[in-house]
Amino acid sequence: MSVQPARAQSAQEPRGLFHILMHMISADRLRDHVAALVAHGPRCGDLPGVPAALRYITDELSGLGLVVRVERYGGELHDVNLVAEIEGGTSDDAVELAAHWDTVDTTPGADDNASGVAGVLEAARALRDLDLPARTIRFCLFGGEEDGFKGSTAHVRQITPDTESIIFEMIGRTSPTQSSPSFLLDPPTVGDFIALIANPASAGLADAFASAAAPHLPTFPLVMPTEAMEVVLRSDHVPYWNSGRRSLLVTDTAEYRNLDYHAATDTLDRLDLEFAAKVTTAAVRTITRLAG
Repeated sequence: MSVQPARAQSAQEPRGLFHILMHMISADRLRDHVAALVAHGPRCGDLPGVPAALRYITDELSGLGLVVRVERYGGELHDVNLVAEIEGGTSDDAVELAAHWDTVDTTPGADDNASGVAGVLEAARALRDLDLPARTIRFCLFGGEEDGFKGSTAHVRQITPDTESIIFEMIGRTSPTQSSPSFLLDPPTVGDFIALIANPASAGLADAFASAAAPHLPTFPLVMPTEAMEVVLRSDHVPYWNSGRRSLLVTDTAEYRNLDYHAATDTLDRLDLEFAAKVTTAAVRTITRLAG
């Protein structure tokens, strides 16, 4: 079986808001966030990186004037989600931007997934002064992604049925080469894009993100057919899909581009944080539109 992906969106969007956001979303601040998160090594189990990461995320969100809620889903130190939100005015449903803060024990996890966490923190900075949205905007930093999506699974049990999410899963790597799963027809060969992975119910989220990114950031939207679904069931979008909610996986494609995936060499110096800033900017535009 082969799948022809949707092509990157080319529609011209109004330029003003993107450029304003690019000044607000700083590659230097993304770098600072990643540096702080990787400074204490892997973020799993009872390793020092766990309390350091939780403290850093809490302090950053609190410093933006947001109230941070701890969602504990188990008895261990690392069994924690951190959640903050901008309350909506007319709807109980939310638009969530999420990333997992944990790692496997072999890596400091600069791309996987300090890059995603950094993006969520910068998006929160950009959105905090937004005029009251109709729908709540929620920022979720999940634990347990590397252990069967335990944190996001627990979180999804608590949210309204029409809440939808954008999941940042590695947003910091570009590469002159790109590999792809075998089912893709005419896949890209240069790793200069952000992949937007949706199930059929979430295709509208991929369209919205691609539109918000154009023409500043190349995107590769892909709506997964049932026959090929297993290859992408690897991150925190899965509990949303399994519960019938819409969720979009935003990813630099992990090991298809990043040869340092889950390795000790997944370090800050290998990231393209200007690229991550563009991804974050596109996410902020998307959320602004979805929240109303």
